[in-house]
Amino acid sequence: MQAALDMIVELLVQGFWVLVFPGIFFVTSLALLWEWIDRKVYARMQNRVGPLHTGWHGILQPLMDFLKLLSKEDLTPKKADRRSFAAVPVVLLVLSFVLCMFLPIVDMNPAVPGVQGILSFEGDLVLILFISTLIALVIILAGYFSSNPFGQTGAARTGMLLVSFEIPLILALVTPAFLTGSLCVSTIMYRLTQMSPAYVWLLVLPFVIYLIASQAELERIPFDVSHAETEIVHGWQVEFSGKKLALIHMAEDILLVFSAGIATTLFLGGPYLLEFIPLSIFSVEFAAIAATTWVGWVYYPLVFMFKSALVVVILSNMRTLFARWRIDQIVRYGWKVMVPLALLSVMLVQVALVYAFPLLGVM
Repeated sequence: MQAALDMIVELLVQGFWVLVFPGIFFVTSLALLWEWIDRKVYARMQNRVGPLHTGWHGILQPLMDFLKLLSKEDLTPKKADRRSFAAVPVVLLVLSFVLCMFLPIVDMNPAVPGVQGILSFEGDLVLILFISTLIALVIILAGYFSSNPFGQTGAARTGMLLVSFEIPLILALVTPAFLTGSLCVSTIMYRLTQMSPAYVWLLVLPFVIYLIASQAELERIPFDVSHAETEIVHGWQVEFSGKKLALIHMAEDILLVFSAGIATTLFLGGPYLLEFIPLSIFSVEFAAIAATTWVGWVYYPLVFMFKSALVVVILSNMRTLFARWRIDQIVRYGWKVMVPLALLSVMLVQVALVYAFPLLGVM
């Protein structure tokens, strides 16, 4: 009887983690909040006010836009592959949620040192990269399922863009793995917080590469050529409407949460501030003590959200400061600039680990 009760309690706890916090409800709320911040920053840099009237300073506007799309008529083109066309938004949304389950936000298992995600195991970084590539494939197929020439053109552009930036994105994300000797996201994050500042400086170039590549993966300005309104109406999304378009927009917002979150985790220390920063209340030791109390469920998410918000602001600035590039410019930049820089960053890390740091006595 006691074993059955323990199993029920465990299932309820796991269900709370997956469905509420730090799972689906928390990620969805964060996605809407990040969209609001993105739109406000984008507007203010153009001397506009952005969302204003719905909620405090328009904070509920993304939610209202989502609900409005849900109420719109949902159409499917006659020549489209109906089942595949209808499945694309759902698949994108599910894969986006799965990616966010890997983000270490709170302490899931006190027996294991450090913060873990809902999904956490050795090698989970490889699975994250695989799912990211799978999302790119789904986006490419979405345009072809619509049987619309604009959608197919947008899908072709998406394929060219993602092929150009997938390699630098992967190399940037595996650089912290080379540095820490682990392929587990939470382990990489925890070990980085314990390292000397000399190691952290090696991540500056991969961090910049990741920000640029993630902007391309998210198809945001200046890499939004795959759904350029003035050229191909709305690219691969042109035939999606109503509930389908609402789910696609939500998936895009959740991917923004993941992109900012994985940058925070692998390059900025996740829910921790780095150990060498002279603020004892924000140290790893304080976080370890907080993990045993309710403070850990407030401290970890707040630090994580603060860092992620900074990444979102950086991406919003990039979106504002640059104009849309042509597809040939994007491909040329990806292969001739980003890929060599990513390879250089990996080589610098290897040279530092094998030769420079041992000679200098850096531990």
